[in-house]
Amino acid sequence: MPDTRWLALALTLSIAACGPKEPTTARIAVAVPLSGPLASDGEGIVRAVLLAAAEAKPIEFPPTQVEVQTFDDKALPEEALRVAEQIASDPAVRAVVGHLTSGCSLAASRVYAKAGIPMITPSATNPELTNQQTRSDWSWPRVVFRLPPADDIQGAFTAEFAYDRLNLRSFAVLHDGTPYGVGLADEFAAKFTQKGGRVVASEAVAKGATDFGAVVEWISRFKPDGIFYGGDYNEAGRIVKQAREVGLKAAFMTGDGSKAPEIFQIAGPSVHGAYFTVGGIPVEHLPSAADFVEHYAARYPGKDSHPRTFDHYAYEAARIILDALRVSLERRKPLLEVLRDIRHESMIGAIVFDHKGDMTKRIITITRADFNQRKFKSTDPAAASWEAASAGSASP
Repeated sequence: MPDTRWLALALTLSIAACGPKEPTTARIAVAVPLSGPLASDGEGIVRAVLLAAAEAKPIEFPPTQVEVQTFDDKALPEEALRVAEQIASDPAVRAVVGHLTSGCSLAASRVYAKAGIPMITPSATNPELTNQQTRSDWSWPRVVFRLPPADDIQGAFTAEFAYDRLNLRSFAVLHDGTPYGVGLADEFAAKFTQKGGRVVASEAVAKGATDFGAVVEWISRFKPDGIFYGGDYNEAGRIVKQAREVGLKAAFMTGDGSKAPEIFQIAGPSVHGAYFTVGGIPVEHLPSAADFVEHYAARYPGKDSHPRTFDHYAYEAARIILDALRVSLERRKPLLEVLRDIRHESMIGAIVFDHKGDMTKRIITITRADFNQRKFKSTDPAAASWEAASAGSASP
């Protein structure tokens, strides 16, 4: 069922029809967690999509009424599958923004493919999500598009940064067992060992757990230079806090799934100085995002006034869909065809998709937690950002 909390916010762009003809309805579905531990990230994505829809120009030829409808996948793959089937059964749905997690995106992607409905994820980074569309067993249209760089890029860059810039030579690698967590941790470990580093301990932890005492005690025996965690902020915050409590001073590194303001409350001062990789450039370090940040704060005053990690990607995903839908309707071209060929100018630069559905421009940024200011700050500017050298030359 659509999340009723957000139905009141579902935005309709009303277009005056020419003559007596009634406008047709085109829906954008937003499928994200709106309940459970990752609800804050999901709600931020919804806010960003609604902002993009509110700012969009009307589609007048042919007259079209665009609606945003939200669905709660609870960050559970089985629920995402159910939600995807519900979305696919609605002929008015033209595209999906979502899902938040890789597990949910993978579960839902084939449902959308069978229905020919494009999905643009602002956050799911497991490489399999787009890679699966290039294999022989994929017999449907390629409907999956992704804005952030995949884990093979993010994990590899984090390992290079740890080895080359921080001079760390040994790591304990943890993950939460999810496609996102495992994928990111595996990519980090592979690149780190390739560079000459040692993975001295590797372990899966239970998602949703709060007591990591046994794990951090075990890790401390190996005296690693660093700890890498693939997973979300709920567990990351507790791991770094409990590691510091047993005297483990290793550098703590994790991915974009853990970069959330909640981690300051969960971990307290223990998170100070921890490293967080982010796909693209965070809005707080992106001058071209100033208007987005200002408009977001004006629309959502109060505690939710600042965009979260994935909100600017969600905003651009919605803008891409709205622009592509307008072109599709006006030129009578299939929406998927328009999306595959699109060049969308955005706050994160020109968005062009490669043959798999990934952005051709792939940038990773390293940030550090500043507990005193409750902010994530860029590291050394000379080392903070990296762009994939081969991103612009992907072969079909």
